[in-house]
Amino acid sequence: MADKKDNLPVNTEQMFEETVSKLEAWFFKNQKMVMVSVAAVIIAVGGYFGYKFLHLAPREKTAQEEMFFAQNFFEIDSLNWALNGNGMHYGMIDIIDNFGGTKAANLAHYYVGVIYLRKGQFEDAMRYLKKFRSNDLILTPMVRSLIGDCYAELGNMKEALAHYERAISSHANDMVTPMVLMKAAALSDILGDYQKALRFYNRVRNEFIRSSEARDIDKYIAMMEAKINQ
Repeated sequence: MADKKDNLPVNTEQMFEETVSKLEAWFFKNQKMVMVSVAAVIIAVGGYFGYKFLHLAPREKTAQEEMFFAQNFFEIDSLNWALNGNGMHYGMIDIIDNFGGTKAANLAHYYVGVIYLRKGQFEDAMRYLKKFRSNDLILTPMVRSLIGDCYAELGNMKEALAHYERAISSHANDMVTPMVLMKAAALSDILGDYQKALRFYNRVRNEFIRSSEARDIDKYIAMMEAKINQ
């Protein structure tokens, strides 16, 4: 990503990096809350028909039991064990390989993507994040934003922005949306689309006035207006 940004203004590049870091820091700080919420929704054993009871449900139960240990490894930052297990219990990749089609395996795709993102393996992170399926209010925009981060780190700024815009348009909420709007605005600034950047900043001010991002938003709006009027 560094090669793509060598000629960018330092303040714009720094703004984008700080905004990306802020969203990722929020996730890691609140990962227990996110995971408890998601686990309650995604790993609930469902279904009332024979196939689900006789085949899928037992596999789901076993997958959930293994997921418990893998999640614990993740929460204590034992990322290699979370990915590959510790010899006694499966890691997330084992759960995907051995329990495909279960809700636990779906959730494991999310964890694996986040772990690879933390390790700086952006292509691997993106591959797993794209396989995760959810309509969760928080996770849906979060995942799309994280995929955008992967594209940005790989130097594909236009695709990154497209994913930020998808994140913004899906399940708008006070936790994630303002931060993604700031990332989208900073990246639009980098790409030279000052009008689009201004629209994103104005949305933060108009729609998320109580967010922490809105505290200094007038400064960013003034900066964009100055660039537009140059």
